[in-house]
Amino acid sequence: MSDKPLRVVVAGLGNMGRSHALAYHTNPGFEIAAFVNRSDVPLPDGLGRYGIRRSFEDALRDEKPDVAAIATYSDSHADYAVRALEAGCHVFVEKPLATTVMDAQRVVDAAKANGKKL
Repeated sequence: MSDKPLRVVVAGLGNMGRSHALAYHTNPGFEIAAFVNRSDVPLPDGLGRYGIRRSFEDALRDEKPDVAAIATYSDSHADYAVRALEAGCHVFVEKPLATTVMDAQRVVDAAKANGKKL
């Protein structure tokens, strides 16, 4: 096992996303790779240096994170999770995993197909 921190992209910076961002920021096992949000929002102290990106896909491509934390609106959870899994990330998704059983199965299948934790 590596001592190197896991690089994480946090998508969605509402209450839960900001909470996760702070948790990752203060945990030495993680390093913030990028934040993604549809709009500019105030970031907690110490996190402003990362800036906010608009494109989840660009953040995945450019930063090549180990983990994606998804705290966006529920109707985007499945699509974001599948994109992250296909980009080689382990994924943490705020509940609900998806808004339909079919989408939830699609996420589970992507995790299995890519050998990643969900």
